[in-house]
Amino acid sequence: MAAFTTEDAVRLAFQVNDSGWTPTALVLSSIDEAHEAILRRLDPAADTQSPAAGLVRGETLLAGACLLRSLASKDAVLQKDIVIGGQRIETGQRFAALMALSAKVEEDAWQTLEPFLLGPAGRCPASVTGTVPVLGEGG
Repeated sequence: MAAFTTEDAVRLAFQVNDSGWTPTALVLSSIDEAHEAILRRLDPAADTQSPAAGLVRGETLLAGACLLRSLASKDAVLQKDIVIGGQRIETGQRFAALMALSAKVEEDAWQTLEPFLLGPAGRCPASVTGTVPVLGEGG
């Protein structure tokens, strides 16, 4: 099933027009990730042939959140500390800022998508497994 949003819509919504910093493949991968997450929770009664504006907007926001997380990860990997005269110059708070913005945008996305989902909005809950003793049999 084709995505509800487009690369242009994500780029416009998040003002990421620099294709060197945000290559097309990264934006499209973020859209695919968002689309898969939505499809797992989408109400089968939702019209996917002519999706409602809220569904399109929600996927655009969720794709943007995925894109921001990817950019934060890229920034974290590429950051280099600089040492001048024994003093370390910190790389700043860009990673934390991108991750915080990503979390806020993702929350907004799920709230926008809520009318089209089977369950409540938000991230899927984690699966919990039974307790297993780590150091042998517990007593």
